[in-house]
Amino acid sequence: MFILLSHVLDVSTPSFEGGPSLKIEPLKEIGAGASSNSYTLTFPNHLGTHADAPKHVDERGKSLAEYPIEAFVFDRPILLDLPKGESELILPSELSEHEDEVAEADLLLIRTGFQKYRRSDPDRFMNRNPGFSEAAARYVSNFPRLRALGLDFISLSAVQRREEGRAAHRALLSGRDFFVVEDMDLARCPRRPRRVIMVPLLVSGVDSAPCTVLAEV
Repeated sequence: MFILLSHVLDVSTPSFEGGPSLKIEPLKEIGAGASSNSYTLTFPNHLGTHADAPKHVDERGKSLAEYPIEAFVFDRPILLDLPKGESELILPSELSEHEDEVAEADLLLIRTGFQKYRRSDPDRFMNRNPGFSEAAARYVSNFPRLRALGLDFISLSAVQRREEGRAAHRALLSGRDFFVVEDMDLARCPRRPRRVIMVPLLVSGVDSAPCTVLAEV
């Protein structure tokens, strides 16, 4: 059995700091007399559930399209519940409590509960999200088996603490192969999924992109 760990894109999808969202424009519509339906989609590549690849912060890093498909399959995922409120940062001490489990994982999923505001209070979700401290990002980067980090809030960077977030991105992505998957739907995710598969939109030359994420449970 599989469950979806990504959100479906729509025109109301929240964006980081209230930036551009999805726009849908019809090219052809059956209702207007055409033989088929066809649309133009316009959206930023960091919208909705998306994966940051190294090229996001490192000009010499890889983009998503440069990785083999095997890089997007995770056989040892683990989920940690670390409740967080507005603009709070995840700290190394919270992660070190689970060090033995994290050391064995290839994907670390973090559920803060902040996802509950995605629909009920999108302004809060977009502008006052929790984030990662630089120290926590450096702590995570010390685990050689770990290849990706997934979050249930809009960005690794807390909007209200942007410099800390930029440093955290660099600590995780610069000079190494790693993915940060932001704005995931982790509400129903078990603590230990059997396997997680990430299927990104592969666009040559683009650093990061929206993705569909599935968990086998």
